[in-house]
Amino acid sequence: GAGRTEAMRAIIGADKLQKGTVYLRGKAIVNHDPHQAMLSGIVMVPEDRKTQGILGNLDVADNITISLLDKHSNRFGVLDTSEEATIAQKGIEEFKIRTPSPHKKILELSGGNQQKCIVARWMATNPKVLILDEPTKGIDIGAKAEFYAMICAFAKQGIGVILVSSEMSEVLGLSDRIIVMRARKISGELTATDATEDKVLALAMAEE
Repeated sequence: GAGRTEAMRAIIGADKLQKGTVYLRGKAIVNHDPHQAMLSGIVMVPEDRKTQGILGNLDVADNITISLLDKHSNRFGVLDTSEEATIAQKGIEEFKIRTPSPHKKILELSGGNQQKCIVARWMATNPKVLILDEPTKGIDIGAKAEFYAMICAFAKQGIGVILVSSEMSEVLGLSDRIIVMRARKISGELTATDATEDKVLALAMAEE
């Protein structure tokens, strides 16, 4: 009920923006749908992996390359399958996706590896901003550690990472700037150097 996910969905155009303006590198932009947001350079890994992230009827390779269909097809709609195979293999190797084959059904992978496929899909678009909504939800401790390392690596590459998380350790351990939401409004903002668990909780429970 805090409104965090709804705010992120509005940024990428999945939900209608009621008010406010989205700025990317100082320029106001309007995203009417997630595809337009992707073209602008903003992508999102959703919280609900099973219903909004993976394409369960497709294999690992197709799940990674699905966002690049326009780029990898000619004007007649014919796909360059060799290019797709190269992108898929690169994603598998770069994000250490544990799968016996690119053609393994994604539903047969662990939750952490499914999540890596979604991240690989959006990173293949060379985004300027990556929104991660509860990226470690439902995955094991080992996979969480890999995701934490990935998030830091993305930031070092100059990608703007917006991490939505309800886990205090993630918020305090990974953030440069923390924005706390309550009842669909921003209740406060903290820098990483000033943030403590008590301060974050106080903002999360603050009265309107």
